[in-house]
Amino acid sequence: MSKNKITEMLMVLFVIMLVPVLAPAGDKNKNNPPPPPPSKPAPAPARPAPAPRPVQPAARPVQRTTTPPARVQPSNTAVRPTGGTNPNTRTNVVNPNTRTNVSNPSTRTNVVNPNTRTNVSNPSTRTNVVNPSTRTSGVNPPGGRPGNPGPTRTVATRGGHMEVGNTNKPVHFTGNRGQDAHFGSTGKIKQLHDPTRNMTVEHGLRRGDRRVVTEHNGRTLVTTGPHRGYMERPYLNRNGRTYYQRTYFVGGRSYTRVYSTYNYGGRSYHYYAPVYYYHSVFYGWAYSPWSAPVYYDWGWGPAPWFYGGYFAPAPYYPSASLWLTDFLLAENLKQAYEAKREAETNPSAYGPEERPETPEGESPAAAQLSPAVKQMVEAEVKRQLAAEQATAQSPQAAPVGNQALPAALDPKQRLFVVSSNLGVGTTEGQECELTPGDVVTRIDDTPGDDKKVRVSVMSSKQNDCSVGVMPMVAVDDLQEMHNSFREQLDSGLQTLAEKSGTGGLPKAPDTQTTAGEVPPPAPDRNLDALLANQQKEADQAEGEVQQEVQTAQAPANQ
Repeated sequence: MSKNKITEMLMVLFVIMLVPVLAPAGDKNKNNPPPPPPSKPAPAPARPAPAPRPVQPAARPVQRTTTPPARVQPSNTAVRPTGGTNPNTRTNVVNPNTRTNVSNPSTRTNVVNPNTRTNVSNPSTRTNVVNPSTRTSGVNPPGGRPGNPGPTRTVATRGGHMEVGNTNKPVHFTGNRGQDAHFGSTGKIKQLHDPTRNMTVEHGLRRGDRRVVTEHNGRTLVTTGPHRGYMERPYLNRNGRTYYQRTYFVGGRSYTRVYSTYNYGGRSYHYYAPVYYYHSVFYGWAYSPWSAPVYYDWGWGPAPWFYGGYFAPAPYYPSASLWLTDFLLAENLKQAYEAKREAETNPSAYGPEERPETPEGESPAAAQLSPAVKQMVEAEVKRQLAAEQATAQSPQAAPVGNQALPAALDPKQRLFVVSSNLGVGTTEGQECELTPGDVVTRIDDTPGDDKKVRVSVMSSKQNDCSVGVMPMVAVDDLQEMHNSFREQLDSGLQTLAEKSGTGGLPKAPDTQTTAGEVPPPAPDRNLDALLANQQKEADQAEGEVQQEVQTAQAPANQ
């Protein structure tokens, strides 16, 4: 069989086998045209029927659970920070209590305490919105001393040495004759001790507030301002007790006071000793209510020492105790005013170390002496009246023992009226000044190693320690306040006795007196001249130190 024949036969056989396979596929395509694809397009347009789907509640929950508020929330929150009532305010999502002011992005307000703002540039400084004059620094603790000199270096002087702060201002100076001086932040002397003169000079926080103490031959001379001060010296010994006399010079006149001394805790304290007492019935009349209220004209008018309303006398007086309270407070406030005016005329005084003067036209009173505080002072007046009445029964007996607790630490004695300018500080480093007429209460019962106790300021004038501040005060200074309280109380009783039955005052039952522990001393003479000379000596001592400091500062600043 030829080759071509075989090929033809194979081709025929292949065709015969292929036909049955291809025939069913073709039939299927003809008789069953794919119904799903063509038939489905027809119902598809009918799908608009579910168009009400947005209304059907059944379909919505599925979308909410699959896509939570993330789709709706971002669009709303994007509008809130810049829209809203105050478009300048943005809220921090991480800390919703903090809002940033867009106009001033360096200021944030705390929503929990909106009175506190934090400066972002200097986060250690916070400003109180209610009292913007009060700032607290995290770097410097509350009330910390401004101008802290920081690290110091020692510079040699002609005969001593000087410590200089990082501002090239002196911090501490030791002279060639043993002078020891401490400087404030302005570079001026705060305290100076000159052993060759037995003199100590202390400057307060206000202009002209300078206290000079000199000891010589058992006498102590103290200057508290121009033509103002006292001389203290031993007076006499009686019953094993030493009495001292003080001759005061104030307002161009001299007067004397007597003090007994006693020891407590290894320290000697002064105790005011009246040179005469009234009869017991007079103290009872002053202690008890009067038969009718008294309307009394003090003749003060709009006195400047009221400090812009800090003090207001009572409209009427139901008893002598309230009259004595106003007398005592007024005496202290007048002292503060007169001392301030005299200090401003002192040519040797320099400006305030830490505190500014009251701006012109601004009221010099930040607060008023409250009725509650005045009531506390009156209660102390009555307590002292009762104590003096009891002492008057046996005036020759010593009022206290040698180891008796001083009045400054007596648990019954808590309230004190400040009687002289007094610079104080807290354990946190805050410095402020108390002036006559301020009222404090003692908190601590036991003094520390520095013989100081904590007090709380109950009432104060502007630029003085703020109400609520708790500075440390020396027990000696509290004892001086107590002595002054009793002295002014006796002055008030003397005025009541002299004006008995006049000016609207009721007539006192008995104004006669009996002798006290010791007779009254004669005032020392020429005290004003001694005080003036002491001022010149203090000027000279400070001038010598300043001159040596200036000489040493020239190379120190290079």
